[in-house]
Amino acid sequence: MLPIIVQFFSKFGVKHGILEFIEQEHESADPLFNNIKYVIEASGLNLNQLVSIGSDNTNVNVGNNHSVFALFNKLLSRLIKGNCYSHILHNSVKHGNEYLLFDIEGVLLKIYSHFGRSSIRSHELTRYFEFAEQEQKVILKHIRIRWLSLLQSIERLIAVNPVIKSYFLNLENNEYPDLLLKFFTSNKGECSLYFLANVLPEVQAANLSLEREYTTGVNLHNIITSLIRKLNNHLQDDFWLSFIRSVISYIEKYYNNNAPFYESISIFNEINIDKIEWKNIQHCSSYISDEMLDIDGLYNDFNNIKSKYIELKEKYGGINQQIKLFLSSNLGVSKQNEARVNDGNGQSQSLCDECEDIHDFDSDDDEYDAKYHKNQKENHSVRVDHLWAYLLHGENVPNLKKLVQFVFSIPASNAFCETIFIYMKYLWNDSRNRMNHDLVEAELKIKMNTHFTCTQFYDYLLNEPDLLKQIRSSDKYSRVAKVPRIAE
Repeated sequence: MLPIIVQFFSKFGVKHGILEFIEQEHESADPLFNNIKYVIEASGLNLNQLVSIGSDNTNVNVGNNHSVFALFNKLLSRLIKGNCYSHILHNSVKHGNEYLLFDIEGVLLKIYSHFGRSSIRSHELTRYFEFAEQEQKVILKHIRIRWLSLLQSIERLIAVNPVIKSYFLNLENNEYPDLLLKFFTSNKGECSLYFLANVLPEVQAANLSLEREYTTGVNLHNIITSLIRKLNNHLQDDFWLSFIRSVISYIEKYYNNNAPFYESISIFNEINIDKIEWKNIQHCSSYISDEMLDIDGLYNDFNNIKSKYIELKEKYGGINQQIKLFLSSNLGVSKQNEARVNDGNGQSQSLCDECEDIHDFDSDDDEYDAKYHKNQKENHSVRVDHLWAYLLHGENVPNLKKLVQFVFSIPASNAFCETIFIYMKYLWNDSRNRMNHDLVEAELKIKMNTHFTCTQFYDYLLNEPDLLKQIRSSDKYSRVAKVPRIAE
């Protein structure tokens, strides 16, 4: 089952949702293209308004010759290729690893494997922690294909390194791989470990920014250029020159071709609208079909919104407070993790168990990533998509609105889609393996396409008597229309 996701700019900011799932055994370009095109049209969406195709960076999806993107690009010549920059940053580090003094990824995998396969070894390690009078911490499993696991595994190994090193060096009869012997007896291993612990936080911070639910192509220029600037600061270290250059080169291989475009749309990432000039808007509009925009109308629309911002920014407690009131009055509680009730003791509690934040970083559980993605809190006082939604609300500025909808519909990563696969894994587990595809699909759509708290959903049902009647009935649920599987 492959999810077809839509990203769009709504009246209240950037939104994502599941359009449909398609079932396809072989992921080749032609059937994928046909299925995606059918889903878009069957959902009542205008194919000509498609701005970008986002996916992971495999050749079948975004290759230059015969790929899903290439087939859509034949229909829509100005289509934007939405590469997943979370994958790109992850793979840049993997490509740079061959220039390290030591294979740190291999070490992490060997250490975890050594203890993960034997309870006797784990018990013996516990004795070493007790002897060292150090609190025992779980050895984290590094998974090569997971974007954020490497740094956490490295930081955990550093925290317990003296005990782990003592354990392995006291083993007899070569009970561990040669790689670990070289690692614990060579300065190169420890140097490589601490170097990665120093440089990877910058890559990880950029990756976390890309995974925010409201990050779009508008934010991409600032995220990537800031990361490259920080990595360039490490080039003064001759020992790691090749690694840093390899990482930068890999990122730039994908980014540089579209850098002028992403730089031009980054003006919409500016919180202070009064700093944006007409020439910036005009340059950005050059990437949209001339038939979509009236330049004279766009000029008037921009000046109208800019004047509105200047007039409002210092009133009513500031623009941030105005946006909060705008969202709360129209959406109620806009996010699950903002929905709280008082427990009677002055403490705030979540209305739903699934809305609770998860703090157990020792757990090797993919579900943490899924819940973290959905419940992630904002790091900034004002989200730019909320700002533009507020400024455009109630205004007759059709040309500027089209431009805003265009730029905020461009994805920066495939994180939302990857989250769906994680949820699917835990929804369709061994104890529920008789679920058919339709049921899995329906549950995932409810989970990912709605943001009701338990209380909000309860109130919603009370106001829907027809729906309550259907729930009480013994009739089986049936779908009105099912997207057929197109033959490969």
